[in-house]
Amino acid sequence: MKNSKFIFFSILILATLLLLKQEESFQNKFAQLTLPIKESYLNMSNSIQGSIDKYLYQADSIEQLQKENIVLRKYLYQQKININRLEQLSLYSEQKFDLHKSILRVQTISYKKLNDFSQIYLTQNEELEQDKIYGLIQKNVAAGIAIKEDGPLKGILISNPECQFSTFIGDKKTPGIAKGIDAQSMEVNFIPKWSKVNIGDKVITSGLDNIFLPDIPVGVVTKIITKSTYKTAIIKTYADVLHPNFFYLVKEVLHKAEDINISKIKLENNATH
Repeated sequence: MKNSKFIFFSILILATLLLLKQEESFQNKFAQLTLPIKESYLNMSNSIQGSIDKYLYQADSIEQLQKENIVLRKYLYQQKININRLEQLSLYSEQKFDLHKSILRVQTISYKKLNDFSQIYLTQNEELEQDKIYGLIQKNVAAGIAIKEDGPLKGILISNPECQFSTFIGDKKTPGIAKGIDAQSMEVNFIPKWSKVNIGDKVITSGLDNIFLPDIPVGVVTKIITKSTYKTAIIKTYADVLHPNFFYLVKEVLHKAEDINISKIKLENNATH
């Protein structure tokens, strides 16, 4: 009886060990078979997590851009305030000017290069600051910029792409940066995309860049190009840059009415006098 019980328990133990061994082998085979499924699941999980992270990052970026947009609008509103102040100054009583301590009369000496009619050398003035940009006016219209470097006073006319200055467009005084194209045209870049700019709008200097006095005529809009983030206006310029004889150099831009004796700011109508 005892032997039969012993044999029975022995057989039960052996059967249990055999089943455990087979189960371990089955588990190993099952794990190998499911590896591709687990790998696919892991890749999918990582992709989903990456998408979530990307979405959260985009949300943060949108929030940051909204904050920056608020700051830019504040700058725009401040610029509008400055424009209103400038409109109240009434710097000019006529379209004619007299020599003033802040306006110097300069004459063209020669072209800088024989094959380039957009850069000239001008008569110098020792009072001018080195590397400062000055505005050049020809017969009451914007004609270029001047800069005094190590050598002679150099004039860069509005036909040269290096000639750039701040402008206003139209009755609403939409801001933009003018840049030279050729002897008869310029482009005004960085016009806010939402601004209403029309063909035929007059373009004037803003004076906010301390290069020109405000309200100096530049040209008239002939074409409007809408780009991804801003507008560009092509303008026909007023200045006769192919005959650069005399100019009035804006030595100092005055922004306060009390700093100006309006009766003295009358440049001659004829720049050849």
